[in-house]
Amino acid sequence: MCILKDRISTFAGFRSFLPGFTVIAIMLVVFGWYATRMIVSFNPEDNKPKHYFVTAPGDVWNIRFTHSVEKTPIEEFFTVDGIDDLVMTHTRFETFGWGIPYSAAPGEMRLTDDGKFDLLMNRLYKTVKLRVAIQARPCVIHHGDIYDLCEMYGQGTAVEIKVQYRYQYWLANYL
Repeated sequence: MCILKDRISTFAGFRSFLPGFTVIAIMLVVFGWYATRMIVSFNPEDNKPKHYFVTAPGDVWNIRFTHSVEKTPIEEFFTVDGIDDLVMTHTRFETFGWGIPYSAAPGEMRLTDDGKFDLLMNRLYKTVKLRVAIQARPCVIHHGDIYDLCEMYGQGTAVEIKVQYRYQYWLANYL
């Protein structure tokens, strides 16, 4: 004969749902944090694949391209201030010429240690729109990562670069 005096009835005491609820709450918080991270997204025309990188307020990235007439490199530097909020802090170029600023009228001009010119501007942008041209070879550079827009999208593609939340990117691309 088996004695079960050490067993407790299933109705005896309180059984907490708290451990399961805690796991679900933590998962929701992590998902919410992940979904609301800011990104800089590349949005090409004609439903071509989109790309992005994670960013935060104060983050800096730049666009590098070759000037169409002078055939010299140009770099435009942007700082992320928030959603739909970019500041072109300065433009760096090597020489004065056709279509390149020749005075500090729109900002402040300074000479860098390596002999290049920096035009400080602090211009506000909601988005940056450009058309990819093989001759200019535009690239976006962020913390050492280079996004070659010619390789990604090809000649003549219009691309809009903007700051948005990751969930906005998901909604625009997957729903």
